Amino acid sequence: MKLVKGYLGSDVRMDGSLETNDSLRIDATFVGNVSSSHSVVVGTRGRVMGKIQAPVIKVDGWVEGDLKAGKLVEVLGNARIKGNIYTPVGGLKMRLGGEFKGKFIMHFTK
Repeated sequence: MKLVKGYLGSDVRMDGSLETNDSLRIDATFVGNVSSSHSVVVGTRGRVMGKIQAPVIKVDGWVEGDLKAGKLVEVLGNARIKGNIYTPVGGLKMRLGGEFKGKFIMHFTK
């Protein structure tokens, strides 16, 4: 199991921007943009209204905003995403039950 260094619990509601060099799990309600140098996980109780940018993004909660991943976006079974997904070729994984409404844009890496 991979260690998550940053955590926003379900009893938290935050507005603003969040940037971290570590991994982050969000089970809170967060309004604003999120950026990580590692990974961002939106848990089943998490709600994010804003853009998420990280090498790896996993969503099992609710997101309204664009997802921009350098390696992978994983849409898990409880995910509800309204926004565009940007990944490199082969960088999208969808589990049965996950919902996504928006554009999927793949880019080629050199």
